[in-house]
Amino acid sequence: MTGDARRDDDTPRMETRTFEDERGRRWAGSVISGRFAGGEQRGEVIFVCEDAPGESKRFARLESTPARAAAEWRSMDEAQVRALFRESEEA
Repeated sequence: MTGDARRDDDTPRMETRTFEDERGRRWAGSVISGRFAGGEQRGEVIFVCEDAPGESKRFARLESTPARAAAEWRSMDEAQVRALFRESEEA
């Protein structure tokens, strides 16, 4: 496996955001590096259901570097977090 290491200044600072979906389930979301080819250049948000661990994880791609995606994630208001969740896809 080969790949370029991410620079320290492009490493996302982890911040977990929690919210309830329309069904009343509590979700936690965090920014990660992208899972697929080119993932070091693009951030994703992973959503995990806190009160139903069997629920599939969900992912939303952000079109910016992981560090920039993390900054965008931290600055989103709750409506933006919920909108991103609605756009996410099951793992």
